[in-house]
Amino acid sequence: MNDENSRKWVAWIIGNQKEEDFISQIEQLKEKDMEVYFAVTVLWKILSSWISDLEIY
Repeated sequence: MNDENSRKWVAWIIGNQKEEDFISQIEQLKEKDMEVYFAVTVLWKILSSWISDLEIY
């Protein structure tokens, strides 16, 4: 995660995985890069909510 583009991709890739698979490692990410941690957790919340099931945006 050495540039902005790679940080976005890391957040997107982890955020699209099952939260249970990464929950133990997410705290390590929090220590390493707080913005990526925030992006991942927000993406998890959105994808697990009713918003994710909307067909019309």
